[in-house]
Amino acid sequence: MLILKLILLALGSTFSVFGYLIVFKKKFGLINDFEARKKVGSQTDADAIRVGKIALTLGVGLLVLFVLLMIFT
Repeated sequence: MLILKLILLALGSTFSVFGYLIVFKKKFGLINDFEARKKVGSQTDADAIRVGKIALTLGVGLLVLFVLLMIFT
């Protein structure tokens, strides 16, 4: 159970930080080849923000699950 908690903490904080940086700090370079695809025109800033929101939501969800496991086990 301890290993599961550590994995949830690590993944949750990683996804949360990446999502935060992409959505709020507009660091689109964290997405692989986004700048090149943006120049070509196949992706826009809205696509990057959508990816950031997904990462942020996933990270927060994993952190909530971590906190729930800490409380109930």
